[in-house]
Amino acid sequence: MPFIMTDPSLTGQNLQVTPTAQVQTGEQYTMLIKGPQTVKQNPKLAADQPKNVYNLLIKPGAPGVATKASVKPVEKFVVDNANPATIAAVNATSKLIHIEVAPGAHGNPNENVIALKPAAALAKAGKTFQPIANGYPASTKLLLVGIPLLAAGFWRILLGVLADRFGSKRVGVASMFFTLLPLAVGFQMATSYNSLVFVAFFLGLAGASFAVALPLASRWYPPHLQGLAMGIAGAGNSGTVLATLFAPMLAKAYGWHEVFGFLMIPVAITLVTFALLAKDPPGQVRPARAADYAAVLAKPDAWYFCILYFVTFGGFVGMSSFFNTFFVDQYDAPKATVGLWTAPFILAGSLVRPIGGALADRLGGIRMLTVLYATVIVMAVGVGLAIGNFPVAEVLLFVMMAALGMGNGSVFQLVPQRFKKEIGVMTGLVGAAGGVGGYYLNFALGHLHDITGTYASGFYAFAAIAVVAFIVLRVVAPGWTKSWLGEGGVAHGASTPTAPAQERVLVGAEVA
Repeated sequence: MPFIMTDPSLTGQNLQVTPTAQVQTGEQYTMLIKGPQTVKQNPKLAADQPKNVYNLLIKPGAPGVATKASVKPVEKFVVDNANPATIAAVNATSKLIHIEVAPGAHGNPNENVIALKPAAALAKAGKTFQPIANGYPASTKLLLVGIPLLAAGFWRILLGVLADRFGSKRVGVASMFFTLLPLAVGFQMATSYNSLVFVAFFLGLAGASFAVALPLASRWYPPHLQGLAMGIAGAGNSGTVLATLFAPMLAKAYGWHEVFGFLMIPVAITLVTFALLAKDPPGQVRPARAADYAAVLAKPDAWYFCILYFVTFGGFVGMSSFFNTFFVDQYDAPKATVGLWTAPFILAGSLVRPIGGALADRLGGIRMLTVLYATVIVMAVGVGLAIGNFPVAEVLLFVMMAALGMGNGSVFQLVPQRFKKEIGVMTGLVGAAGGVGGYYLNFALGHLHDITGTYASGFYAFAAIAVVAFIVLRVVAPGWTKSWLGEGGVAHGASTPTAPAQERVLVGAEVA
């Protein structure tokens, strides 16, 4: 996303930068384009800078070095594209660059980090200047980031219905085959924002895979192993770590279009592997009908689970999608290696999901979620307060993502206990709520950033939503433990380690 959003051919040109003879190598200088600063961000200012200006900073070294706060700029300017005098001031004093406003530019360029290219490298590419993109504001780019998450909600319900009717294996194979479509379009034909919206919508099919995988796993395992089984199946979202790590590196080396082509390879491998190895559970599942969804939605517990998963999975997948953009915007992370910054946080949330499910099996989903929601609230508020201190924010984000990941496993320890016969329907509905949560988290983070000028406001808003989930959980928990759950949310019959030592498992075409 950091490469897509700063592609001049996609967003249009804003500035044309011509290097002077002093720029001799591509890693000699890096130009940082920053938005207006406040006194809080820069105490040296006499007053907050106007919203119509931006800051140009030129630092020595390649982006991976120059973006460090300890590296001081060799040149810095305050510029307003609508004020020709500020452009003239740059050209009169800079020893490294000459800038012009590009034809068709609108406003000021969005925040960016660019290695200055020497004149020889530009000439070799048939250019005389280095184009700087208009870019998109945070609200626009995070809206695009969130569309696959929102679309996944729609696709999950559809795939859940189809999986019940035609079998999880068939639907899983078909969904992965059609996931190749948006990747192919992104690879060859994504040349406008609207085409990226098309790609984003159909990429929601990948997020909808839970509607196939979770019921498939759930129906093979007894009640006292649901948390662990569903956690392991859900840990497949750790695949996002691979994309986070390698997509930016591939984008820098080959271009962002080619990343979509490369991503077709693991999808195709997974498609073939699933087709060869997956097995539908014995016995037939009655296909879900519209009436089944209406019947489930008539039960308040279904809505409560949607709220809980809206925060846990919505928070996890929303933050996972947001981090690359966040670290580039907030901390000037190098675009090519930003995945190395963000992968540990996504990994934390993915790998601990089975742990959350297993602990919920033993301690109870209600107990686990009570602790985890409280942790998320404290961590989100802490990130907002310490957003300018990366080491502190880093620790808080890591703990928050781990809590969200364990929360995902804990929620799905509870769902099969309450809706044993409707697990397919509930997986689609609850999963859809999680996807919608991820979309609205990115929507809120982007728009609140544009309104307030800081991402901290978005973290405060997320903490407030987590408070709502915490309250809902504590209000409904007594009723759950009196009717269908054991103390603390442990499954009935599995509150002690003396769960059935032997299970009678019937496998075959004829199941009585």
